[in-house]
Amino acid sequence: MTQAPKETTQAAGAATASGGKSGRKSVKKRHVSCLHQAWYQFCRLMVWLVMTPCFRLCHRKRRHIPWHGPVLVVANHQSFLDPPAIGCGVFRRMNYLARKTLFRFKPFGWLIDSVDAIPLDQEGIGFAGIKECLRRLNNGEVVLIFPEGARSETGELQPFRTGYINLAIKTKSTIVPTAIAGAYEVFPRGKKFPSFFGRPVRVEYGKPITPDDYASMSEAELHALVESKVREIFERIRRKKTTSSDRK
Repeated sequence: MTQAPKETTQAAGAATASGGKSGRKSVKKRHVSCLHQAWYQFCRLMVWLVMTPCFRLCHRKRRHIPWHGPVLVVANHQSFLDPPAIGCGVFRRMNYLARKTLFRFKPFGWLIDSVDAIPLDQEGIGFAGIKECLRRLNNGEVVLIFPEGARSETGELQPFRTGYINLAIKTKSTIVPTAIAGAYEVFPRGKKFPSFFGRPVRVEYGKPITPDDYASMSEAELHALVESKVREIFERIRRKKTTSSDRK
């Protein structure tokens, strides 16, 4: 559901420039009501209760998600299961990007709208969607993004697009490299329905990369670091047996 548009870098830059020199100064704060927060947590819990037994879902190192401040969760993309699988393991409210076409199919469109998914126009520059990402990050929220741009056709990691780096830098967000493994085997691209009670789906949240950590890096260096961390986690969890200590 969540994908990085092709022109994310240009759109992020344009969105920031339209309001001033600093992304934080140009973006209006938004208020998330207690009712919306409660509904999101209810949906998250229901997803966790269903996916844990049905897909043998396991989350590792959730402690790496900061409790406060803007966070950009950067993950590989294997399946339609990725957004709920990654999101339900995080106690903080997570924001997802979704193609505008997904909102046309009700009641699914109603559901993703009710959890505040960000509509994304992938056929164009995606200015409105990227501007909303900037707004939510500047509001100290968590955003999940898949820099590969689309679900993997083979289950292997594809090269990352670089636009998410611009989002992180302009909003001074902490980046959490994250990987998911097993989702491709359960629900690969082209399959109409997922397989239940088969191969386990594992999610691991990597060590956060803070603005202080990447302050002296170039965009290319930061991009290479994040992609390598996601790949490192992916290669490890696709083969690893999970222990109780890993779940913390």
